[in-house]
Amino acid sequence: MKVALHVHTNLSDGAFTPEEMVQAYADLGFGAVAITDHAFMLKPGFEDRLRKLNSGLLVLPGWELDWEPWHYHHLLRIQGHQETLHVLCHPRAYFLEIAKVNERLRSAPMTIDAVEVTLRGFYTQEYNTPQIPVPKIASDDAHDLSEVGRAWIEVPKTKSPDRLLQAVKAGDFSLGFV
Repeated sequence: MKVALHVHTNLSDGAFTPEEMVQAYADLGFGAVAITDHAFMLKPGFEDRLRKLNSGLLVLPGWELDWEPWHYHHLLRIQGHQETLHVLCHPRAYFLEIAKVNERLRSAPMTIDAVEVTLRGFYTQEYNTPQIPVPKIASDDAHDLSEVGRAWIEVPKTKSPDRLLQAVKAGDFSLGFV
């Protein structure tokens, strides 16, 4: 099942509605989408709006968080029913060396479960290394319909948000790119 774990909508800085973004992924054959709008920009009713989506896709609420001690580095928090997934976002955007990525994994305010190996959907191979001791995910970080479907993960098919997040934490997925 194709999964997009980092998607923005017009509920923060994206250009399109949650309905439009989710439909774009559905049209490309995705089975799940995490809407991860920027927490500091969120419009009221974010979670209610996502709960009302009727797309046939598994839609998970998430937030892209700023961690101030890192000077604007982003973390994703994706919520299941019981499980929560935390992802270190696009280290290439910050020109981080592997040692600095690992330092951030150790100093984060929560356990970081995965690291993105993409920047706006483009593969950043240097971060897909065993030197980083957590699973590596691909995402397109789409803010616009033209960015949808550039990169994703594939997990065993499930309708359970918690099983999906557990699969990511366990590294039970493959990366996909256009």
